[in-house]
This record gives sequence, C-alpha cells and structure tokens, in this order.
Amino acid sequence: MTGRPTHAGHPRPLSELGLPLLLVLTGAGLLRATVRSDMYLRYVKEGLWPYLVASGTLLVVLGLAGLGAEVARRLRQPVLRRDASGRRYWHDPSDDHAEAHDGHGHGGATRVAWLLAVPALTLLFVAPPALGSYTASRDGAAARVERTAYEELADAPTTPMALEEFIGRSVYDSTSLRGRKIRLLGFVTAGKSPDSWYLNRLKVGCCAGDARTLKVEVHGVKAPGNDTWVEVTGVWRAGDVTAENPVPAMDVGALKPVAQPRNPYQDAAPADG
Repeated sequence: MTGRPTHAGHPRPLSELGLPLLLVLTGAGLLRATVRSDMYLRYVKEGLWPYLVASGTLLVVLGLAGLGAEVARRLRQPVLRRDASGRRYWHDPSDDHAEAHDGHGHGGATRVAWLLAVPALTLLFVAPPALGSYTASRDGAAARVERTAYEELADAPTTPMALEEFIGRSVYDSTSLRGRKIRLLGFVTAGKSPDSWYLNRLKVGCCAGDARTLKVEVHGVKAPGNDTWVEVTGVWRAGDVTAENPVPAMDVGALKPVAQPRNPYQDAAPADG
C-alpha cells in the first residue's frame, strides 16, 4: 500500500468537533439566562443585558459555523482506492488541508478547554441562586455610601426607603430620620448577639464578583432564617455611624416576609402596599 501515512486516512478525534460544540453550549447558556429568563440578574447588572445577548448569539453562530465546517471536512476524508495495477493508495480531495494536519494532537489543551463546559451546562440546566447571607456575613467592612443632597422626606405615617439611602442619611443627615417610621427591604443574616440581626442588600459595580454589603442592624423582633427576604418597619436608633464602616441600627416594630425581588442587586425602596 502506498500513499500518505495511515493516520491521514482516519477521521480527526472528537476534539475537533468539541471546540465548536463548546462555543454553542456557552452561547446557548448565555441566551437561556438572558432571553428566556431574568437569571442573568443574579450575576451581573441589568444594563449588561444587550451585550450578553449579542455575545451569546455570536458564540452560537460561530460554533454552528465551526461544526458545519468540520462535518463538511469529514465528508471529504481520504478514501482507500486501487490504481490500474491493483495497488492501494489514499485519495484525499483536500490534500493540502490533510498535509497541514501532522497527527500531533493537542489532547491536553482540549481537555482543559472542556472545563469551560461546566459553567455553560450550569446555565443551561441549573439555576444557581443570587449571592446572599454567605457573602454578606463574610464581607469585611460594609459598603461605603456617598455623601449626597437628600430631599426632604414627605410627611407620611411610614416612609419606604432604599437601604443605601437609609444608611447615607444615618451618616450625613441623621436629623431627617429622627422620629420617623421607615420601611426597608432586604435579606436576613445573623447578628453578633442573640437580640439583634442584620438586614442586608448586596451592591454590585459590574457583576456579583465585586459585590459589597449594605447592612442595617435590627433590634426588637426575632430574626427569621438566613436569606429570608423581609420588609421591616421601624425607627432609626440614634447613635454614631462612621462613614468608614456605616452600619446604622433600627428598632423594628413590624416584619413581613416577602419574595426575593426580580433584581436582587438593585437596592430600591419597598413598593407601597
């Protein structure tokens, strides 16, 4: 038998299909988390939605193109033929391409690349939760709040307020909180003592990886379980709150468990009602 070495007559290993398939899986995971659900809000800011959709679409298109090209190449694999004298030889319609494939595999690199399939498959088939009490209880200093010009509060029996505004006012404008009933929304973490616990929100700059904790120390009611989302109504407990580690305290008279908000990282005031 003559012609090219034996390895040229065999199809490339599955890894040649695996890399474009990995692109398809990753893109499909992004699209599932953005187009078909709000899952992406557990990991990144809402403003990144169009970029995630565009990236997922591009990855799927590139992966499908790669799969199509590899399938077409396999259909042109060398075939064993006989010449006029009966001698067998390899006939390869894509001779140049086959010569470029020298038989030295890159199995190690491919196996490492397949690790990227884990987050892709996770997005496709599992729904990891948003960050919660584990992150908040292990974060260092509480997130700082910027000094700003706060509007005068309306004369109402109870004022819904975002956690960051409540913390900011306690640092820079505490007189606006004196004697007022405030309603806040957040999730629960255990406190440093049995008679207190923390109401928390996680603030992100870009994604969950840079999340910082906003927290208020709660007194007056028994703590629900960790990660329970609640609305609390109470009054600011007077005391010094430092700008370096702002954790004000609140005496709470009413507590209501609620569902996790659509966007857990968007610190908004509780809705009326």
